[in-house]
Amino acid sequence: MAVLRRITRPLLATPFVIEGVRALRRPLPLATGTGSLARHLGAPVDDPLRVVRLNAAVQIGAGGLLALGRLPRTASLVLAASLVPATLAEHAWWKEEDPRLRKDQFLQFAQRIGLFGALLLGAADTHGKPSAAYRARTATTRGRRKAHRAATRAAGHVHAAVDTVGSGASAAASGTGRAMHSAAGSARAKLPHQ
Repeated sequence: MAVLRRITRPLLATPFVIEGVRALRRPLPLATGTGSLARHLGAPVDDPLRVVRLNAAVQIGAGGLLALGRLPRTASLVLAASLVPATLAEHAWWKEEDPRLRKDQFLQFAQRIGLFGALLLGAADTHGKPSAAYRARTATTRGRRKAHRAATRAAGHVHAAVDTVGSGASAAASGTGRAMHSAAGSARAKLPHQ
């Protein structure tokens, strides 16, 4: 499986690096789509060129990390997040009037959805190791068990201490009682008899 990961990560990262470089070289067509998409969503952007360049830089950086196998899960999530606005701005097939262009845009859109799914799989890949959530649950369960065992041992020690103190107190009271009985007997013996 490790060999498969070493092959698939660069393959998955390649379109994003190429797309990022292309967007940095020619940001104007993408900026037009980004501006209209932002207005349509009700969040107008002051500088769509800057947004396109930022998204391109994110795609190049995260694509490079994924290709090198550095922080692959995080890089996959970042690429998936950067893919959504780029796809909606670039491949809005529902806006096309020409049937041929609409079909081409729809195919591009479908390919982007496939890339999005592959990135989600890459983000979920734990390299055969348990996930962080599993490790946290396991650690919590182990902690509870250790705390329960420690509380049980402590209760046993407290019970033994109470028994020891109780038997010591009983012996002390018994000894005190005998000493008082003996002192009372001595005092009676010294008293004149009537």
